[in-house]
Amino acid sequence: MRSSMDTVHGNSCSSELRLLDNYNCEGVHGCTTCKKSIRMQLLIVDETIVDAGGQVDGCRYSRACLTTLVKMVKGMSIYDAYPITNEDLCSKLEKVNPKYDCDTFVVGALKIALRDWEKKQAA
Repeated sequence: MRSSMDTVHGNSCSSELRLLDNYNCEGVHGCTTCKKSIRMQLLIVDETIVDAGGQVDGCRYSRACLTTLVKMVKGMSIYDAYPITNEDLCSKLEKVNPKYDCDTFVVGALKIALRDWEKKQAA
């Protein structure tokens, strides 16, 4: 039986949503809506996000949010990526589902990945 979250429509999830073979930072955030983790991986070179990917085992809305965020941040400087909010993400989605907070948790995974990169640079 499918849950109501499985019927949420958003951006189509494409090959953009994949785990990276080569990355240097990662953020994992739990989603209270799906009860699943959201994993975002980044490859940052010279303070630019040259590749991004990740994995979501939760609902279609979570996958649509992560897919859209991956597309947004590729090629972006870390300084432009830090201030991204869930409102910024929602403005890029085909359909926003206000009942779910997946967009907030996906952006949270990005922030955790960026902090992971900062910690590694400081070490």
